[in-house]
Amino acid sequence: MSAAATGAGPASAPPVGPGPVWDVVNGLAAFGALSAALELGLFDALVAAGEPGLPPAELAAAVSAADADAVALLADVLVSLGLLTGDGRAVRLLPVAERFLVSGSPASMAALGRLSPGPWSGWQQLAATIRTGAVPAGTRDELTAMYPALVSATAPTQRAVATGVAAALAERGLWPAAPRVVDLGCGSGAWLAALLADRPAATAVGVDLPGVLPVARQTVAGLGVRVTLVEGDYLEVDVPRGSADVVVLAHVLRAEPAERARRLLLRALELLAPGGVVVVADYPRPDPVAAPDPGRDAVLAGARHELLLSLTMAAATDGHGLTLADLRSWAADGGARLTDVLQPVPRQTVLLIRPDSSTATER
Repeated sequence: MSAAATGAGPASAPPVGPGPVWDVVNGLAAFGALSAALELGLFDALVAAGEPGLPPAELAAAVSAADADAVALLADVLVSLGLLTGDGRAVRLLPVAERFLVSGSPASMAALGRLSPGPWSGWQQLAATIRTGAVPAGTRDELTAMYPALVSATAPTQRAVATGVAAALAERGLWPAAPRVVDLGCGSGAWLAALLADRPAATAVGVDLPGVLPVARQTVAGLGVRVTLVEGDYLEVDVPRGSADVVVLAHVLRAEPAERARRLLLRALELLAPGGVVVVADYPRPDPVAAPDPGRDAVLAGARHELLLSLTMAAATDGHGLTLADLRSWAADGGARLTDVLQPVPRQTVLLIRPDSSTATER
């Protein structure tokens, strides 16, 4: 039996423990705690109570829970996860929970927190999907049914990202007074609403699938005729070439197989008017390495968020995420280049891609 299997090692080395394994195993329990707290309305109850928080029995009553001891345990778990704080008698919200987990907050992730992992069947069958290279039809159907709620859940975060991007475009001279915007895969319509709010003379086209467009239609209802919504596959619908100042690809490339993602970026470039820019919002994985890299472990550890979101795609779609190397290669195929990597809000990466005739330099 090997030293690794027994936990033994060189005399000078400490014994190997199972901590990292337990951390991964307990990830499901941590998600379950968050999901249950959101379903119970626990964070909303605490914000309504205000300072100095609530003792477990009062918190249980506030969320109509019969088992006060289970509520106390759940609250302790949330304290351990850095979402609540307490003194052993009462618990209250930490700022991160008040901002992102209270349903009425403008930046709320309360709905997204429960939906982001996608269909649970995709995770249950991930090994089979990897083995066969095909996502089960049932998982695809679940994801299709989930899309309207999922895109609605992403809206608060994406509205904040789009607002930050509009400011960044203006700083770079890429945001004219009356821009023409095309959003391929417009989802909730949050990008369209945020971008057009910044430019009253702007016009836009949003493209998405039939099940999703009603959500976008509701979001942009107040913008009137300035927005045209088109139903269909974003690679096939009729959108005038050379007509857009800004083309948005927000969280769509990573859900596509590589060749289809490449075609989508090339199509976005074809839609640009002179001086235009493609805006890609996504979670790029680390680039592959050409030679052994002793620092690779640290790189991957730092990209855990992006890697897990890429694996989420692999569990339910034909996509495996994307890398900056992918984007640079695909952009070059379309006579363009990646010029800027932005982070308008934490953990939200936005990339600007412009035709080579641009005078911008990569930053």
